[in-house]
Amino acid sequence: MAEESAPPRPERFMIYTRQEYREAVEHLIGLAERELRIFDADFSDLGINSPQTAEALRAFLLRGSDSRLYVAVHDTDHIRNCCPRLMELLRQFSDRMYIHQTEGEAARVQDCFLLADRAHFVRRPVRLQPRGVFRLHDEQESQGLLLRFSEIWDSSFPAVSATTAGL
Repeated sequence: MAEESAPPRPERFMIYTRQEYREAVEHLIGLAERELRIFDADFSDLGINSPQTAEALRAFLLRGSDSRLYVAVHDTDHIRNCCPRLMELLRQFSDRMYIHQTEGEAARVQDCFLLADRAHFVRRPVRLQPRGVFRLHDEQESQGLLLRFSEIWDSSFPAVSATTAGL
């Protein structure tokens, strides 16, 4: 009879600088297999348009037809004007990638986080401060962020599309 291996133990790493945050973001994207949920004010502090991060997002979206990327931001200007790699991914994967803008109460939320597969996350409790935490294999803690993201998503609307159609 085969012995089942124990699930990985939760790990916690403190983040003290913006560079550590960007490194944790890139690592987290590399871990994601099915779902990646990102909440940020405007993406300007994530380094999301770097070639490495864009390639990590592409690899994630190519992992399977059920891979999904959900992005919620307060302001889409940075994405539209400064993230051509992200916009190209949106054009290529418009059926699996969604970018929403917050409104109402959600537009006042001050933290930022990324959640991968309901098990791993990077979070800064105050967006303007570099301090944060990177948690791995922690489904219990991730559940709270999943609920938080769902509330934010419910208070948002589709804001960036793959096309540039307009009036």
